[in-house]
Amino acid sequence: MRFFSRLIPLALLGVIASCDVSTTIVGTAGNPQFRVVNAFTSSVDVLVDGNVVITALTPGSVTTSLAAPGNHTLVIRTTGAGSSTSQQPLTSAVGAMSTFAALRATNGSLSSAVLDDTTGVVPASGTSLRILNFAPNAGTLQVYRTQPDVSTPTAWQSAFDYNSDASTQAAPFVLSTTGSWNIRAWTTPADASGWTTAPAKLILPLAGGEKATILILNQPTGGVRLLVI
Repeated sequence: MRFFSRLIPLALLGVIASCDVSTTIVGTAGNPQFRVVNAFTSSVDVLVDGNVVITALTPGSVTTSLAAPGNHTLVIRTTGAGSSTSQQPLTSAVGAMSTFAALRATNGSLSSAVLDDTTGVVPASGTSLRILNFAPNAGTLQVYRTQPDVSTPTAWQSAFDYNSDASTQAAPFVLSTTGSWNIRAWTTPADASGWTTAPAKLILPLAGGEKATILILNQPTGGVRLLVI
């Protein structure tokens, strides 16, 4: 199974109130890397085996760091006092890219999740996509899509609010045929009539057997952006 983050080097970001373009981050040969997404409400630090490797990662930001090949312990903590922490196992290997997210639990505390999907297999003639709302300050969003086999804009889910449960059970992949997915997000109106004027939008072509995850992240200046990983 091919992972999309290693196939497409450029991802379009849809941004409410503006447009932006960002490069998808991938591992380099000989330099095993991992990626951290800050979907929490304040800055976080990241430690590997007790050593700080990322400092003050701001909300809505994504960055990478290096880790020697092998098994490690990754800790995400709030910047400053670091009284709130969350721990995940990290296995680093050349050519691989594990993705972790700092999240806001339902009680408001810091939690974390591994975003790598290693269970689902996409048929050779199909494509698969999931969307995770990791924008804690955005409120309820309207997120609609068209997909290769459905041309009518369809709601991804009703009342698409922030959700710190990144499991495939809580945020399942949607299966379609080969071709392009068109994803758009807005706040109001609360129906499909916002499709044509949606400020956040992304067109994502996928070949047979490919799958991808789209993250909805807060922008520092307000609004959200769409990021493919």
